[in-house]
Amino acid sequence: MSSVVVKLRQGIGNTKNIYIHFNYGRKKQYRYATGLSVKKADHWNTSTNSVKNIKAEPDSHNINTDLSKLLSYSTELLNNLEREGAIIDNMLLKDRIKEFKKNGYTNSQEKILSFTEYYDWFIEYYTSKPRPSTQKPLAKSTLKPYNNTLRIIKDYEASIGRKLMFDHITLSFHSDFIQYLQNQDFTDNYIGTQIKNIKTVMNDAFERDLHRNLDYQKSGFTKPKEEINHIYLTMDEIKRIKNINYTNRPQLDVARDLFVIAAVTGLRVSDYKKLTTENIKSHNKIKYLEIKTQKTGKIVYIPLHPFIKDILKKRRNQFPKMIPEQKINDALKIIGKKAKLKDEIEIERTIGGVKKLSKYKKHELLTNHTARRSFCTNAYKADMPVIDIMAISGHTSEKVFYNYIKASPMERLEKISNHAFFN
Repeated sequence: MSSVVVKLRQGIGNTKNIYIHFNYGRKKQYRYATGLSVKKADHWNTSTNSVKNIKAEPDSHNINTDLSKLLSYSTELLNNLEREGAIIDNMLLKDRIKEFKKNGYTNSQEKILSFTEYYDWFIEYYTSKPRPSTQKPLAKSTLKPYNNTLRIIKDYEASIGRKLMFDHITLSFHSDFIQYLQNQDFTDNYIGTQIKNIKTVMNDAFERDLHRNLDYQKSGFTKPKEEINHIYLTMDEIKRIKNINYTNRPQLDVARDLFVIAAVTGLRVSDYKKLTTENIKSHNKIKYLEIKTQKTGKIVYIPLHPFIKDILKKRRNQFPKMIPEQKINDALKIIGKKAKLKDEIEIERTIGGVKKLSKYKKHELLTNHTARRSFCTNAYKADMPVIDIMAISGHTSEKVFYNYIKASPMERLEKISNHAFFN
């Protein structure tokens, strides 16, 4: 049975140092040095766990006041942790008492929030309230991976039989959690997303003074990441897709047109699904799209590509209505096969901690995001200045932007060979 008791230990000379002993399981004990002491053992009242009020102990009142607060808090702390089902260890107890003393011997939290409980709050709060870093609530597309991480953390807690507290998000947790995810055959990039989300929530809680655990900021608390050979389509391949006759298959027709629009605008799904003719503007006889992007809130200006003009003409000057994103992804596999995208693509991924090489036909890898990647790569190959491509794609970092450039070494060679330096 758990307990909290006060004990004296030998100090310097006749002095006895006052310790609080935690017993929280079989062979699980923590001895906390309060920093308080009595001048002699017989100055201590064992029945009241206090220093006797005698002349030889002039500071007895202050010592007893601080000790009483520490003992009361320690008992409440252990009870709360057990009630919450937290994983109790010496480091957690030490950090909690340290925080209590730092707050002037006052308990700033009526209820000890576990990491998972705060994660729940984080999602609920920022669904409608702006994040400090972006000044906007979490977008629907961002909420999904955060919810996935929360579900995985709760599954992990169930596997270890305890709730995670902030102080448990350590380098040891990092190693154990990654191993847990690898055992479920998740890819390194998917695991990296879970670590990234955990770091974000830990940082938000830290800024709200809910913990002082900085392990998540250490260099060893890394998120696994590996480069994947994502495909892109050339302009010729996009044209082949555009020219397929889907008059009698309306859903494939809509999916194809939405993909082509994305491939010549670089817009994200969240943006091109909102396009209407009201987004079409004109300046000095130049027709262009003007749209405020959902993710960044910035307005982008995109010249109207001939492919879009053809789509609008076919659809009586209306953009196709959006269909569920997954249905577009499913349709693209059929469309790509019809367009004879048969190149064999090798993809190497780390799955469950083991590198695995898989082979696919190009059409099997077609997704919504292929369109945006194709736009960036084709614009780059066509010598459009990077700053102008980024102005359209909405990228704010060149590092992230260049991850979208999927030109092969030979395609890069051809592009570079036309530079004035080599001519």
